[in-house]
Amino acid sequence: MHPGTDIIRQLGYSLLAVLQDSVFLLSAYQSVMSLFGFWQRRKPPLKDPATRFAVVVAAHNEAHVISDVLDSLTRQEYPRELFDIYVVADNCTDETADVARAHGAIVYERTDAVFIGKGHAIGWLLACIKSTAKSYDMMAMFDADNLVSANFLREVDRYAQAGYRAVQGYLDMKNPGDTWISLSYAIGYWYTNRFWDLARSNIGLAAMLGGTGSCMAMSLIDEIGWNPHSITEDLEFTMKCVLRGVRPTWAWDAHVYDEKPLTMRASWNQRMRWMRGHFQLGFRYTGPLWKRFFTRFDMAAFDILVYISQPIWMVFSYLLMLANIVIHFGHMAVPAWASAGIVLPWVWVALFALEWFAPPMLVAALLLEKVKPKYWWGVFMFAVYGLTWVPLDFIAFFTRNDQTWFHTIHKQAAIPSK
Repeated sequence: MHPGTDIIRQLGYSLLAVLQDSVFLLSAYQSVMSLFGFWQRRKPPLKDPATRFAVVVAAHNEAHVISDVLDSLTRQEYPRELFDIYVVADNCTDETADVARAHGAIVYERTDAVFIGKGHAIGWLLACIKSTAKSYDMMAMFDADNLVSANFLREVDRYAQAGYRAVQGYLDMKNPGDTWISLSYAIGYWYTNRFWDLARSNIGLAAMLGGTGSCMAMSLIDEIGWNPHSITEDLEFTMKCVLRGVRPTWAWDAHVYDEKPLTMRASWNQRMRWMRGHFQLGFRYTGPLWKRFFTRFDMAAFDILVYISQPIWMVFSYLLMLANIVIHFGHMAVPAWASAGIVLPWVWVALFALEWFAPPMLVAALLLEKVKPKYWWGVFMFAVYGLTWVPLDFIAFFTRNDQTWFHTIHKQAAIPSK
């Protein structure tokens, strides 16, 4: 064998081993972290309502559903004098503004063909609010298709009075049973609510702000600024919080119900926007997050780094599972140290089969969330849904600078139930 060929082969083996070990350690880290989601930390005490909220809703051609979110906000079990409801009718060509006014909202109409999307609309609305004489302690942000639990502001108030400056409510679904796509979304959210966000909050790390049901102190917005550089303003604001030492927390009993896409095309477009924004932020903030972790040993910064590496980590998980299947069942003459890293090839096959096709923690989430049996069949389809992330992540990575905003059509207005 030519010496150069042998060197290339050894380098290939080394790269495979490094990838194996890295993905294994990331998987092990998340597995350990998820264990903290089996319990709930005691909530701050409930005090007399004191927090003044600017409740903001961004809407683009949502005349057919916006009345429901506004009605659910009006019915809040919270003193009416302590919150105002604002709607930014963003580039609307329908009756969204008129419907919102009829349901008691303070409406601002925005037309901007250059800076489009929710992040820019919210920033513009915040500037309008600041131009008035009114002052608020926190902003609570919702989407036009949401329904909001009656206790939402009351629950967030308890965290605000305890000193938390960023609070995320429980992200639930309006339409889990409509199609296998919406059910896959729901299962994913039921899992991440408990085994990502609750788990992190329980041990004092940062929960992820979800774009809707997100509440931030006005003073924090003033310090950080609302100037998103990506099309995923919620994740970007979370990163900015962590870089300032602020760790968003999770309000388990403050529910917001969101409508998810019904078709693969709509889901693909929405997730493509998410992932493009994800990669944009990864390139922008990975350096500062590593710096904060090494200089301050801030585990919240490291945890966010794990989160933003998740799309790449997931793609490699599938590819490594495939590689180990080929190595193991094809009886390939690959050194054990290279094919397995710190575990054996058959262990990789079993590990990823469990992780992606019959994940025990997914089942645990459905049990703990008391999900109705009629939705359990979605666990099997969730594996198919998971596979669609692989090509999506590849495409999103190479088109990450595309700022195209895909509007998701909303139709669901029913009160949900698990």
